[in-house]
Amino acid sequence: MQRRTHPIAAVGDYESVLPFQAIGLKQFVIDDPNDDKKFREILIDIINKQYAICLITEDIYEKFDSIIDELTRDNMLSVIPVPTLKYSTGFGSKQIKNWVEKAVGIDIFANK
Repeated sequence: MQRRTHPIAAVGDYESVLPFQAIGLKQFVIDDPNDDKKFREILIDIINKQYAICLITEDIYEKFDSIIDELTRDNMLSVIPVPTLKYSTGFGSKQIKNWVEKAVGIDIFANK
């Protein structure tokens, strides 16, 4: 039986996605964080090449969340926000917390 593999992508500024190359992820660099056309092209390419997971830096994810929702609604790509190399907005942690709460039904990360 042939084993199928689905690659993992990292999208963001050059400095933030470069370290992912060391563990075998394909990097997609966004030079201009305001270029929604370029981001859309990259995400469509990732979807068409059947990537399983796409890590996107928080700043890019927040800016283009509507494009992400639109393009990933009907496919199996998992998109995960990650901090940039320089800073974290906390968006990724909040987003993952919301997804877990939605899936489980309660906030399992709540401080007691």
